Amino acid sequence: MSENTVTISCDVAVAGLGASGLMAAYGAAKAGARVVAIDAAPSMAGTTNMRTSAAFAVGSSLQQASSEPLGIEEYMAWINKGTNYQSNQKAMRAIIEASGRAIDAFVEAGMPFDVDFEHTDSSTPMMVRGGHLYGLNGPDRAEVFSRLVESVGVQCVFNTALTGLIYDENGIMAGIMCAGEVARIEARAVIIATGGFLGSPEEVAKRFAGASIVCGGNQLCRGAGINAAIEAGAQIGKCFSISMNEYGGANPKASPSYSYRPGYNTNEALRLPIFGGLLVDAQGERFVDEGVMCERTMFCCEPMLRSSCSYAICDEAFMRRWESEPIARFMGDARMQGMFAEFFAPDMRVQFAKAIEEGWAFSAGSIEEIAERFELPSLSQTVAEYNECCAVGCDTLFFKDAKYLAAVSEPPFYCVQSSPCGWLSLGGIRCNGSMQALDPSGKPIDALFVAGADADIFTSPYYAPGSANGFAIGSGLIAGETAAKSALG
Repeated sequence: MSENTVTISCDVAVAGLGASGLMAAYGAAKAGARVVAIDAAPSMAGTTNMRTSAAFAVGSSLQQASSEPLGIEEYMAWINKGTNYQSNQKAMRAIIEASGRAIDAFVEAGMPFDVDFEHTDSSTPMMVRGGHLYGLNGPDRAEVFSRLVESVGVQCVFNTALTGLIYDENGIMAGIMCAGEVARIEARAVIIATGGFLGSPEEVAKRFAGASIVCGGNQLCRGAGINAAIEAGAQIGKCFSISMNEYGGANPKASPSYSYRPGYNTNEALRLPIFGGLLVDAQGERFVDEGVMCERTMFCCEPMLRSSCSYAICDEAFMRRWESEPIARFMGDARMQGMFAEFFAPDMRVQFAKAIEEGWAFSAGSIEEIAERFELPSLSQTVAEYNECCAVGCDTLFFKDAKYLAAVSEPPFYCVQSSPCGWLSLGGIRCNGSMQALDPSGKPIDALFVAGADADIFTSPYYAPGSANGFAIGSGLIAGETAAKSALG
């Protein structure tokens, strides 16, 4: 980014053009405000919402095709029951109501959604009842996003990152400082929507008790917005989590560093941690019901974050299956099973050899050798106890479903070192139902708004499929509308 002294004036400044920032800019401009929005990416094609799959929303016009459309009360009850009321209730209520309107704005801008609400009712799985799968990818999706904000006159400035906030002589919010194409944006209201902090190892370690998380999302999301709000007197929230990679494990030494969909050059060895087999922590001890990890990978992040680094272990009998059977047989999630139904890995041994060469996997003739390679002092005892459970068909430690019990007994043995991988961080600045940033006493900070992954609006752990994107677009729309009202008086 080049530095300069360019200053722009407007009513509302938006930091970030991902899902929440995009809708914030749109909402503010549609409400009559002059809006300038920045993003560190070089163009709309590099923003965070380019890689998402679907937004969960309630009340969109598309859902009216259902014989029993999903309502706000039902969806709130479903989330609250599953998370023991961990969500920001005021914000969640408002966001869910706004989410359908956000979807309709996308539709009006020309975004197709792959949905079939005509065949949904109250008995349909929740994700299908409210999921809106984006029908475009790549440049076509970016074009719709650009058209959305251009239709209401938003000025977008790319290659530009938030560095801080501006205050007037009375200490009132007066805009944002930037690095890049613009140096300052003077504004009557500011919306922070910079996408969280998963791209910053330092911020991740601070918020997740020293954990190391491979970022599968946008590396440009480094916590600038959250830290700027804290410096302005805003209070950080208490719930932090991630939307974890449902396709498998990750390792910074791997190339590419995390597992993804079929056909994306993933090293298949990265998937071993989610196949339901033996998983151990840095001591070589089991720490989770691996069957739950297999069946609910995206929502089983808390044990993985606590472990930070884990080790998946299998034997030669498993390797023979791995190289000859469809990958779908090893996966417990119905969506993954469908995606991988025709996918095989006949070159599994070649891929595993590459993993060994890169330094994140190992194969040996004894469990003791693996324990020595990765410094896992309790591994030998753990494997012995695990094999006893397999022999009797009963997991006496974590009570894993017996169908996932397969002895690790036939040499050679194989081990994969894995880190958790997330699409984005979840958790940020405390806010009210209008997406105003709150100070430690719970009072709103004048002219400062937060949205998406920069706001304290998510549960820990992540619970509802598609809610990350759905909450982002809903919170963004609310932030934009309320910021415009604040700016215009």
